[in-house]
Amino acid sequence: MDAIRVILACIRKADSEFNLINENDRICLGISGGKDSMAMFYALHLYRKFSKTKFDIFPCIIDLGFDNFNPKNIEEYINKLGYELKIADGKTVYQILKIQQTEQHTPNLPCSICSKMKKAIINKTAHDLNCNKVAFAHHRDDAIETLFLNEIYGGRIATFSPKMFLSHEKITFIRPIVLAKEEDLMRLCLEENIPISPSHCPNDKFTQREEIKKILANVYEKYPSSRENFANMLFNAEKEDIFYSHQELKIEGTPYYIQKTRSFTDFIDEINYTKETNFDEISKNSIHYNLLEEKSIRASLQLHRANMQRIFSIVSYTYDNDEIFRIFVKEIINLLYFEYNPCTLFIKQKDNNYKILEELGFTKSNDSYELKIINEI
Repeated sequence: MDAIRVILACIRKADSEFNLINENDRICLGISGGKDSMAMFYALHLYRKFSKTKFDIFPCIIDLGFDNFNPKNIEEYINKLGYELKIADGKTVYQILKIQQTEQHTPNLPCSICSKMKKAIINKTAHDLNCNKVAFAHHRDDAIETLFLNEIYGGRIATFSPKMFLSHEKITFIRPIVLAKEEDLMRLCLEENIPISPSHCPNDKFTQREEIKKILANVYEKYPSSRENFANMLFNAEKEDIFYSHQELKIEGTPYYIQKTRSFTDFIDEINYTKETNFDEISKNSIHYNLLEEKSIRASLQLHRANMQRIFSIVSYTYDNDEIFRIFVKEIINLLYFEYNPCTLFIKQKDNNYKILEELGFTKSNDSYELKIINEI
């Protein structure tokens, strides 16, 4: 299969899974000139043409002051496709990095400082371009490498997020090719004759990430199934069983916690609390939540998603009192806002709680109440 078809399928899936691109988004693309960012640019250029969502892209490259920086071939290619390449001025970055290298007595330039400065520059550029989002070209292999880097050097199980909102900057970071393989991105550049500029960073090929790449290459060669299993691991929430998996999500300013049902045993406990028999069978389209105070269930509900659409329904629920119901539903709205906006939430009114629903912004819709959760950023 042509690489472009593979990459576009990855973008479409990531967009659906992580709610990356919304109507009228203005997206500043972080371009380095390497294969990953150039493949992302070309793929998003095509994705705009058939996506039902209207959005604009604005490619941007940062002049970090490295020797031999010359984006002419990149600029000509981007212009040929009908875009203007924004060249952001960051020439002082290299000088600052060399000073820090001397003061810290390190053999290489400090990558962490460089990363922070690049993000600050591209955030400013995005604001100048009136963009509400910034896209980075991190792919699936980057995510796996970052996971291992954090485990080995940081003592934490974490990788970067496909989507992250910076409240202080009022900018959302997205990674549209997060599900794409590095080898497919390289293949895309070769098949479509996309120009690539070499990295001018003195640290290139001499980083901790490069060491992890070599380690993983050996693992993949010895255990071929590990490549796909590592990728599947990033999605396998149902099988996650780390110490912190047994903690709950604290609701700020209250004594309550949100608990997401993780096992059939949890579901049985929920049934014992609700005393109801009309809960649907647990499925991939249903999520069960409990509201706890200490370890006692105070409210419970089932959230159903309509066939991967952005339509959700609270189909069954019970609670101890009105205030707990208000807090619980408000927190579910917050969770949906973060993960799926824009979307629609329906709930069937019962126990004369319509006043609370109206306070939360719901409106009457046939035999249910409806709330439009929209992107206001």
